[in-house]
Amino acid sequence: MSEENRGAEGHRFLEHTTDAYIEAWGPTIERAFAQAAEAFYETMLNVQKIDPILAERILVDGHDKKELLYNWLEQLLLEFDIKAMVYTSYDIDIASEEPTIFKLRGKVRGEKYDQGKHGAKTEVKGVTYHLMTIEESAKEARVRFILDL
Repeated sequence: MSEENRGAEGHRFLEHTTDAYIEAWGPTIERAFAQAAEAFYETMLNVQKIDPILAERILVDGHDKKELLYNWLEQLLLEFDIKAMVYTSYDIDIASEEPTIFKLRGKVRGEKYDQGKHGAKTEVKGVTYHLMTIEESAKEARVRFILDL
């Protein structure tokens, strides 16, 4: 797909030998993080089957935006592993109160994971900082990250 035909936001899987290498983008950093979450779940299951019936709040902090992205994805993995929750709707606000503290406040919607309904693709073992990048311009934010499978 050419750069022009990609749309204002989305995500795609990049080439990587053993792990999931993902690029996600949107008109804002918040939408890029939302697309990163969508790709995270798409790695594991059929995201189109998730119904946004339960609302939850997810709060994470980071010393920079990379740590914030890492902590966001790691929290989603914990929500899945501990509470068996999967999400499909992300209303995210990212703010910096000090130069070295970033806060993500998210309202997410989803439901309990049901393998019969949502399927099972690949198990995500963790999130890594390896090859993680965050690029922001006036029109777009783009993040790249690897999920350890």
